[in-house]
Amino acid sequence: MSDDDLFEKRDSSPREVFTRYNREERIKNASEKVRQLHDPDFIRRRSFIKSVTENRGLRSVFFVIVVLVSINIAFFITRSDRNIGRIYGIKTELKSFIYQDRALANLRLSENTKFLESLKESEEKDGALVRVNFIFLDDKGNKLSSSLQTGIYTGAELRFSSQNESGNAKKVQAEIYIKEKFLVLSSKIK
Repeated sequence: MSDDDLFEKRDSSPREVFTRYNREERIKNASEKVRQLHDPDFIRRRSFIKSVTENRGLRSVFFVIVVLVSINIAFFITRSDRNIGRIYGIKTELKSFIYQDRALANLRLSENTKFLESLKESEEKDGALVRVNFIFLDDKGNKLSSSLQTGIYTGAELRFSSQNESGNAKKVQAEIYIKEKFLVLSSKIK
């Protein structure tokens, strides 16, 4: 191949754009990656990490996002209430609120028809004894008051409620005992 083939010849028409090099010939002589980049159907695939850490600005934005997500997860784990749980397949939910300067707490054990079927094998055919201990705490975690309540869970919805009249309660805990299992739920009083 001679050097003359790489250069275009100027036509006599003055309106055509003249380029010094023949583009198709240059692409044929180029490496595979350059040919892929000039191919209109080629899609350049980069990994997510490479595209996010491509330059200093993107690296810093990616680092800030990772730090903020980790802080959010840490706050969620340490600060969130655990007011919903399960014990023996029974969904439990603790709600608390302030009404007329009293802290009120309500605990609901949802309906579970399969619970009675599991009791038929044991000696407790009428239901299971449920003990709930409500503990009201102040903002420092000191115990203000507690109340122990009992009931029999037969598979139908069962509710317990308690109140604290001191007005200083900021958090309530409910300790639930059913047969030999124990579950603790907590909720901030809103």
